Amino acid sequence: MAALCLGLAACAGQPSSSAYREYELALTAIGDLRTDTAPDDAPFTNADLVRNFSRIALRHEVDIEKAGDDSNSAPNPLQRWEGPIRWGLYGRGATPADHAEVERYLAHISEITGIEMEEVERDVNLMILITDPAERPAFSAALRRLYPALADGFDTWRSSGRVVCMASNLFSAMEDDVIVFGMVVIGSEVTGLLRRSCIHEEIAQALGLGNDHPEVRPSIFNDDEEFALLTEHDEWLLRILYDQRLAPGMTEEEAIPVVREIVEEIRPGPDGDGI
Repeated sequence: MAALCLGLAACAGQPSSSAYREYELALTAIGDLRTDTAPDDAPFTNADLVRNFSRIALRHEVDIEKAGDDSNSAPNPLQRWEGPIRWGLYGRGATPADHAEVERYLAHISEITGIEMEEVERDVNLMILITDPAERPAFSAALRRLYPALADGFDTWRSSGRVVCMASNLFSAMEDDVIVFGMVVIGSEVTGLLRRSCIHEEIAQALGLGNDHPEVRPSIFNDDEEFALLTEHDEWLLRILYDQRLAPGMTEEEAIPVVREIVEEIRPGPDGDGI
């Protein structure tokens, strides 16, 4: 999730809590950060769903500090988890409300995808961080020792005033496109609906829907922030991604004919009226 600079000071580092609150108020004032998940004003056809799957699951942002669009994306093969997700929520910024939101959201995603989700104390493979500024150097140092590739992303986020929150993945050494570890990063300065939006988007991106595109709607995979929470459109993308007829490593040429078959089966009708 990339945001416009929240004032000149924000471009040099993490914005303050008040700056994020002002940003959220500015978005809601123009009708963004919507919480409706099946809007009547944003219908989509099966063809839209296939095209949007290609845009979101089979491409990635080149520069995470810039908005997602065709000029800031590159192709990648299909990437997803193949085993259970063992998650943990960390950081002094995490609250009981955050824990409840994450737990509820992951249970919902498990129903959609069939992936087993379990909160654990050890052997975590999906790490969700909601940190305050004082503890970020220690997290950065720990990541640098354990997961240098994730530390690079974490440090980019904490030094940026444009990236509100972010997700990063690590992949199997044996199977390049099987996700084996994920990290979601949110600052304690982000509150309210904007924080819930970060939880929804970044966890979904850590599951393999890694791109953003301005023409994908109704969706959280769009940097205009129109929708705050996972929409029904996005649930379809997750169902498709974790359908067993697809496999990690598939190219767009290999995956899209199969995606068309899946969509017509799970969302029948010329306009996708049935399920």
